[in-house]
Amino acid sequence: MTPPLVRVVRGDITQQAVDAIVNAASPQMRGGGGVDGAIHRAAGPGLLRENIERFPHGLPVGGAGWTTAHELPASWVIHTVGPVYGRGSRSQLVDAYANSLRVADELGAETVAFPLVSAGVYGWPRVDAIHAGFDGIAASGTSVREVILVTPTEEATHEVEAALWRVTPLRILQSMRVLHERGIENARLTAGMSPSGMYWRGSVWLGDREVVGYTTGNGPDVAGMDVTAATTPDALADHLLALHPDLTPERDPAYTQWYRELLALVEERYALPIAFADYFDATDGWEVGWGSGVRHPHPPE
Repeated sequence: MTPPLVRVVRGDITQQAVDAIVNAASPQMRGGGGVDGAIHRAAGPGLLRENIERFPHGLPVGGAGWTTAHELPASWVIHTVGPVYGRGSRSQLVDAYANSLRVADELGAETVAFPLVSAGVYGWPRVDAIHAGFDGIAASGTSVREVILVTPTEEATHEVEAALWRVTPLRILQSMRVLHERGIENARLTAGMSPSGMYWRGSVWLGDREVVGYTTGNGPDVAGMDVTAATTPDALADHLLALHPDLTPERDPAYTQWYRELLALVEERYALPIAFADYFDATDGWEVGWGSGVRHPHPPE
């Protein structure tokens, strides 16, 4: 199955001529503010009547269901309930995207437009909401051909574009955690910036053998695989193991603990690790986010 293309569009979600748009609904499914209110106004009163008929008890947080689109240019509206920041969990936000795409598959939809679920009045930090959306898209296993993230402002659009650039190296880092979990604890990382300062570089090593080398100048291509927002870390780990079937598990608990702590910082800050760069002083360890000042100790020998 080919993962969907994920892209960003600045615009009005009610005007998207796609198979299905996703509504960031309230649990009661009776309309509301923000995207929910805009979709109900554009769709006309028939949408509320269908919601009442199809969802008399509303939807749970993270759940999804569909209605027809009434006066909208789309064919369907997929309703999902995102969590409120501080009251719900990130896994519920991931589920909101994944379950929406599973509903889209049931409908046979090929193109689906999402708002940034929970990133508006529900207060979820936008960069984390974007990456949670990516994780939900990847986890869904969807057969949808294209996922469009519709943003209302230039600032939000730039943040999605930056996240789309960052997600390929992030998946490489996460796939290393998968390799460790599968017993290949001798997989080690080197990471830094190119001499120009334009590109992040990362390599996974087993001893003196480079298993994968990557630079952000390559875009989504990682050892012959397109690694995007729709790719799971497990899928990339599977790809690397298929390229190197002779990899043998070896224990290195000190390194895997160090790496787990590094990756926790990376995933908290959505910033890539740096161990080398021109004019970079590595005395105090690796830096998470070039120029951030956030340091992580050097790995154990």
